[in-house]
Amino acid sequence: MGVSPMQTPAFRAMPRALRYFLTRGNVRVQSLPGHVHPADRSRAWANEIMLAAGQPLASGRICSGGAIIAIGRPPGPLGCRRRRGDRMTSETMTSRQRILASIRGDEVDRFPVWLKMDNGTWQGSQPEPYRSMGSRELLTACGCDLIDWACANTKSHNPHTEMREQRRNGSVTQTIDTPDGPLVKEYGVDPVSGWHPTKYMVETAEDLAAVRWMFKDTSFTVEDGSPEAARQKQQQCETDGALTCTGLGPSPLMNLIEDICGPENANYLAFDEPELFDEVVQLMHAEFLRHLDVFLPIQVADTCWLTENTSTTLISPGQFAKYCGPHLRDYGQRIVDHDIIAVHHMCGTLNVLLEEIDALPAQVNEAYTTSPLGDVSLADGRRRMPSKALWGGTNATLWLEPVETIVRTVADDLADCPDTRKIFLTSAGVLPPPVSFDKARDTVEQLKRL
Repeated sequence: MGVSPMQTPAFRAMPRALRYFLTRGNVRVQSLPGHVHPADRSRAWANEIMLAAGQPLASGRICSGGAIIAIGRPPGPLGCRRRRGDRMTSETMTSRQRILASIRGDEVDRFPVWLKMDNGTWQGSQPEPYRSMGSRELLTACGCDLIDWACANTKSHNPHTEMREQRRNGSVTQTIDTPDGPLVKEYGVDPVSGWHPTKYMVETAEDLAAVRWMFKDTSFTVEDGSPEAARQKQQQCETDGALTCTGLGPSPLMNLIEDICGPENANYLAFDEPELFDEVVQLMHAEFLRHLDVFLPIQVADTCWLTENTSTTLISPGQFAKYCGPHLRDYGQRIVDHDIIAVHHMCGTLNVLLEEIDALPAQVNEAYTTSPLGDVSLADGRRRMPSKALWGGTNATLWLEPVETIVRTVADDLADCPDTRKIFLTSAGVLPPPVSFDKARDTVEQLKRL
């Protein structure tokens, strides 16, 4: 019997990316320049390792660019992915099957791959025809796995407040009349980048007190025709092999920070007016639960996203433990109890929160962002947050690098993982506008070969 390839000195001396390819089955790579050392060194490494393992390199060869074209599988961990001799020419799963299996940690034929490119930010910066493509057409052309919306909508009614809106020269002013006086919010609107607050409605303790009326006694009803439209969309997506989603959010603290008070004022008021602040948070939480009670029974989508935008650049770990964690536990459990997959959209710095997030009911952490925009790796997530499927593994600055650098960086991260279960490779956040369609498509194709 030969020894395991992983026990040879040559294997341990190899680059992580080459180690990854050699231990992950019948690898087929057409061209990955820069992923491995020059061909002569790669060939020597591969031959030494395979001979030491009692498996001569009869079925493999190294291309002139230094990439392994085909190599018989040495003993080693397979993670959760199937490897067949010619898997890149015949995928065996639809996007929906692949993503759902990945969430469960089951075998998949390859990593799911998806880019957030079907939006005004990326498409608005691209030439035709990509600028005008529909979501499904664009994702299919780029080679991405398919995700689509199938959301049944609700309407809200608050008996204490009334909202007026004025639009002028690319800006919007919203005035919410309450029994304690008006609350005024302003934001700028850009057709490509979306909207951004320019004035938050809460600046003083008196404003915060008035906010209470916005969340008292709010009721929710189902929008006419929406459940049937969602069912039809779900059926079509299942036929097309696309995963579907619906969603709500964010939870009270992140809502106060991002939309109502702003990051600075929210923290000042939490410190200066703790009782009032907590009263507002509890009113918001109770309203969110009432909304879920109406919203969840009419949903038919595969997943429900809690658009939380969690980041310790905006909140402290203590604030997460006091507010966000308990709230997400309540929301996630209700989603799971309705047989819907709960997804956290958490796009910021999460490193010090991984263990806390792991204990929550949601099955997925989406927009999982690596350094330098985030502060986590896929290896961090698999070791410290193993209950969660990880959707991400990149960041916007990485997407500005050459294709070879992007794929090599992801491969290195995968090589450090204790296993490669529950991983869905995505752009994490919105794909940066400077990334061309051709570059996006080429990167997707390379990531699918990992």
